Amino acid sequence: MRMTFASMSLLLLALSSSSHAQESVILSALRDELTRSMADLRMKGEPAPYYIEYEIDDISSMRAIARLGGIVDDQSDHSRTLRVQVRVGDYAFDSSRFVTQDRGGGAGASTTIPLDDNYDAIRREIWLATDAAYKRAVGVFAKKKAAFQNRTATDQIPDFSRETPVQIMLPIAAPSPTDRKWVDRARQLSAVFISSPELESSEVWISEAHGSSFYVNSEGFKVVTPVSTAYLRISADARASDGMTVPDVFAAVESRFEDLPPMPELLKRAGEVAARVKERRTAPIGEEFTGPLLIEGEASGELLRQTLAPLMLARRPPDAENPRFAQGQGQATPFLTRIGLRVLSESFSVSDTPSVKEFDGRPVAGAYVVDDEAVPAKDVTLVEKGRLVTLLTSRTPQKNLPQSNGHGRSGSVQAGVFQVRSTQASPASSLKTKYLDLLKAQSKTYGYIVRRVAAPGDVAGGGPGGPVILEAVKVALDGSEEPVRGLRFGSVPSTAFRDILEASEERVLHNYRVDAGTAASIIAPNLIFEELELQRTREIVQKPPVVPSPAQ
Repeated sequence: MRMTFASMSLLLLALSSSSHAQESVILSALRDELTRSMADLRMKGEPAPYYIEYEIDDISSMRAIARLGGIVDDQSDHSRTLRVQVRVGDYAFDSSRFVTQDRGGGAGASTTIPLDDNYDAIRREIWLATDAAYKRAVGVFAKKKAAFQNRTATDQIPDFSRETPVQIMLPIAAPSPTDRKWVDRARQLSAVFISSPELESSEVWISEAHGSSFYVNSEGFKVVTPVSTAYLRISADARASDGMTVPDVFAAVESRFEDLPPMPELLKRAGEVAARVKERRTAPIGEEFTGPLLIEGEASGELLRQTLAPLMLARRPPDAENPRFAQGQGQATPFLTRIGLRVLSESFSVSDTPSVKEFDGRPVAGAYVVDDEAVPAKDVTLVEKGRLVTLLTSRTPQKNLPQSNGHGRSGSVQAGVFQVRSTQASPASSLKTKYLDLLKAQSKTYGYIVRRVAAPGDVAGGGPGGPVILEAVKVALDGSEEPVRGLRFGSVPSTAFRDILEASEERVLHNYRVDAGTAASIIAPNLIFEELELQRTREIVQKPPVVPSPAQ
């Protein structure tokens, strides 16, 4: 039977539709445009791409902010974001990692794409973004080659690592609106502060993002993964009689709202935030101190997040036409040159274990299966018996660290589930006694126990500097405690971790946000440092309002 042109066209369309039906429209569009771009994308006289990657995040998100029982911000959104990266050159030397005066760094492009599952419309956006990314990559590559021609050759580290392709298709669900009950819960939590007119401000912030991520590249990687993060932040601050800001915050990061504590527990936490602020606004200012410190509970996890964990990330700053263009683009970790050397006390080990999904009955928000570069997440031993074994890596090679171990996330290298433990740990209940004995041995008349810590940008009056101490007590040699305010950590040198004297058997899970769509976790014991520095907070003290709060 002879087929007409019309019937043949219908058959081809049917076959094409059948092929697309076997996978999502998004994946089909990504795959087909990738194939075409690798085959045909090339400007006359310019190099063709050697590598292309596409990622589409199909995400529903919401955010609500409440103050004193009223909602002041309530937003929800469904978006699809396309990210394209095109590289020209080769794995050893390509268009990435180079900052130019007029083009910035990198060779990527991003845009939003239609929410409808319209194959042609999605492919058109991918085509346009790929074209823009390719032209940008060609321009950056030319400038990078010109810059390196005038530089003395050194041991060149490749720009991109070769990895074994994988195809991982995890179960996903279509993005859906967040249950509105959480907006009402934010309102209820904020109403707790109405009965505390001493507070200058208070706020409850909730946000959630959930959906799917679709990733393909020209090496044969294909990954589909769910995206899910939930965030709750309850904060308040007041002014002491001397004008100093006294802040407090409770933050919870989980994979979904359902993993947060039940509402009665959250109401209790909000009340505790208010009570702590009111108590500390009349507390004395702590004295600056250098010496032994006992760090307890989540304070230990937050301190290690801000100080030790970054030292374990193999980050490589970009090159630039002019060194000043690269300022603020990141610095290499000092631990790159310390592999094999002792960096912690000999009883300590450190690992990053993205495979750990639960700890002490709680879900671990930082657990993940595959990183943002489609490399399967690996459990990595970082420190063993105090000696540095390796660092966390992405597909940006480092000297002596040529391969990724699956920790390329949020555009850089990030921890997943960062764990610290000691083989000579003691019960947490015994650490205070050991700390007091240490103070006496050093002829100190007092010391400090730090129980809660925040990042400078997370609290009012935080300002620049080291980690801010939310809760600390001045402890006398007889064990009596006096709450104090107005302290923060000074510089925490990397050598301080070699002199951790004690750790508790018990460890605490601390989840935190890397960005709005990425969470990480730290599991850490209580710690006694032999020597850390505490400084007074530095802030510009404002005069109090002319008239009192209308709530008074």
